[in-house]
Amino acid sequence: MPAAAGFAPLPFPETDAGASRKTGVEIEFSGLDIVATCQTIQDTLGGDMTGEDPFFRQVVNTAIGDIKVELDTPVRAASDVALVRKGLDVATAVVPLEVISEPLDTKGLADLDRLVDALRHAGAAGSRSGLFLGFGVHLNPEVVSVSHPHTLATIRAFALLEDFLRKREALDLTRRALPFVAPWPEGFVTDILQPHVRSLKDVYPIAAEHIQSRNHGLDLLPLLKYAYPDLFDLHLTTAKTAARPTFHFRMPDCRIDEPDWGLTQPWALWRLVECVAADDSTMTDLTDAWQQRPGGMFRDQAWREDVAHILTRHKAGEAA
Repeated sequence: MPAAAGFAPLPFPETDAGASRKTGVEIEFSGLDIVATCQTIQDTLGGDMTGEDPFFRQVVNTAIGDIKVELDTPVRAASDVALVRKGLDVATAVVPLEVISEPLDTKGLADLDRLVDALRHAGAAGSRSGLFLGFGVHLNPEVVSVSHPHTLATIRAFALLEDFLRKREALDLTRRALPFVAPWPEGFVTDILQPHVRSLKDVYPIAAEHIQSRNHGLDLLPLLKYAYPDLFDLHLTTAKTAARPTFHFRMPDCRIDEPDWGLTQPWALWRLVECVAADDSTMTDLTDAWQQRPGGMFRDQAWREDVAHILTRHKAGEAA
């Protein structure tokens, strides 16, 4: 299927089974209540609103499938308790609503981007609209397969590019201060680049040493739980997550109230990661640069400049 405008295809656009790789999207924002959000979805993409919970609704049978709309807080499940419900009513000023799509192809992503524009015009507010906000957009790209070399290569590419991406995205100060998109530890990056790491199976003991939380710019736990559940239970004993055959890219800010912002921006960031992962020569140069960098250079301007120079030399920056 041809790519929709602004959503160029990934370098491996199909799964090993031959199906189009799809991407689920989660968009956090404030400024609208749940009913107004659902009405905007219906006006833009059709469908029918279901449910009566004031903090969780669905719009079913839209042009891109069913869409969930919920207050993004774990205590929502207890909203039938009067005290909790009152607290949630107050919290809606700073706790975002979240619009959650089904997995979408690039045409579906373009349709969802039309919804972003409609929500903006309806009054949705993003991460930079308040001092203590910190709203994000999460992309959940399906992997080619758990055993495909591109899956491990993508993890390594993100590790090498993360600091460059954070600078390029100019992450909102509140999101940087909050723990939800913490960068991967330097030790994790070094360890997954070692030659003995040859498959996703080899990532589990490394993740167990360095990562026990989902609160990173790229959350690997859903994929790790899906890929080899026995290894997950063996190594990541305290981690809690649902299993999904996807990456969970949490880094991008939601800037829904900014006229020049749309889902093409987070898509371009993620596509750059996958394009670099698919280019052996770029990966080799980035890995060599990482191994030769001076101590303490991680998350330093010099490292970001090295990455930028390598991407420019290989024209990898033009991929996004």
